[in-house]
Amino acid sequence: MGRLLVGLARVLGVLLAGGVLGALIGGVGGRLVMFLLIRLSPAADGVTSDDGFEMGRFTLSGSLNLLAICTILGVVGAVLYLLVRWLLFGPWWFRVLSVTLAAGVGVGNLLVHTDGIDFSLLQPALVSVLAFVAVPAAYGAALTVVAERRILACWPVPPETGAVGNATLWVLRAVALAVGVLSLVDLVGKTAALV
Repeated sequence: MGRLLVGLARVLGVLLAGGVLGALIGGVGGRLVMFLLIRLSPAADGVTSDDGFEMGRFTLSGSLNLLAICTILGVVGAVLYLLVRWLLFGPWWFRVLSVTLAAGVGVGNLLVHTDGIDFSLLQPALVSVLAFVAVPAAYGAALTVVAERRILACWPVPPETGAVGNATLWVLRAVALAVGVLSLVDLVGKTAALV
């Protein structure tokens, strides 16, 4: 029973860290990125974005809405991290880099789109794309460091068991890598179309 409570406390700790980091990096960091992008693209100031927000208008309700959404997305990101954590391997720096790239490319690819006005008005387009990749990448790096160094440090990932277990893990890692590569190719294609 004690081990179960400790495990639950660790999971809740990662979820809390994910929410806080989502609010800080996605909410506050996202607001700063939007401020930078609108300053680089004054023609977009006052235009309604694809999401229905007026670009360049920073209101309390809009900022609180962004914080709430990013907090929720941060918790979702923490759940995903806990689900795929056992796929990570290699030295510490490689695991952090893997999560950073996966979060940046995966989420960045979902955010960047070639239709609509957001990325056509926010110029230079490459800076906009990099900004929308950098925010989730920073979240992935921060969550990995906080979770592994502060919360899960004494909680090892499930051990690989036998030939079937090892083979299964490597197949899942290969699938994850393939999805990541396809996402990167799609993101590069979108970026080329915008630039």
